[in-house]
Formats: sequence, structure tokens, C-alpha cells
Amino acid sequence: MAYTTIDDPSEYFNTKIFTGDNSANNAVTGVGFQPDWIWFKNRNAANDHAIVDSVRGRKALSSNNTSEELTLNANKDFQSFDSDGFTVDAVEQLNSFNKSGDSLVSWNWKKTADAGFDIVAFTGNGSARTIS
Repeated sequence: MAYTTIDDPSEYFNTKIFTGDNSANNAVTGVGFQPDWIWFKNRNAANDHAIVDSVRGRKALSSNNTSEELTLNANKDFQSFDSDGFTVDAVEQLNSFNKSGDSLVSWNWKKTADAGFDIVAFTGNGSARTIS
């Protein structure tokens, strides 16, 4: 296994289990950092997974199906990346964000090349180049 200088992996990755309430502005805290990439899963129902990241904005992916990227409506489903977690809102498109009474899990990553995980946006120009 490769040597790493990371003493505390929870500074870059953390799991958070919470109960959905289908309310507006349901702030979920206790992650320990502001996540940049979150994978949501409903633990007690067969709903689509939901993946969001800080680069693409109000877009979501579902890793368990072949659907294209989903554009989330404002003030619904996923709301924001916060300093110690995230905020989800009333369910409209994906039940894995905040379905009332359901047990939900979020796997949270902080982007940093030092920890081996980075999120970048770039526009190709036809030339070879190195991207973080």
C-alpha cells in the first residue's frame, strides 16, 4: 500500500446517516467539513441513488440506472453544500435526498488532490495537457 501523509481520513471522507423529513431547508450537519461530492442512498426503499458535486451545480446523477444527468429544480431535493454538511429540501424528483420518515445515507467527500480525490472543470482545446 502506498504511503500517505493523511493522518485523519475523516477530514476528507465521512458517512452521515439521517432521517428524511420532506421539509424545506433540512440542514444535515456533523459531516466535519464542507463536502464537494455527495452520494445519497435511501436505506429502506428501492429508490434511485443520487450523486451531486460542487462543480456542476444543480445537477444530479443516479449511479444505479442509465438515465442522463438530471437538472434539479430550484428549492427542491438538494439545496446546498454547507460548512459542516449539506441542506436538502422537499422531495420533487429523487426520494434519496429527503423522503419523509426514510433512513438515508450520504457518503461525503472533500475535494483535494492531496487526498487523491479532486473535482475539476475544464474546456478541451485539442492539445495534450495534464489535469489534476
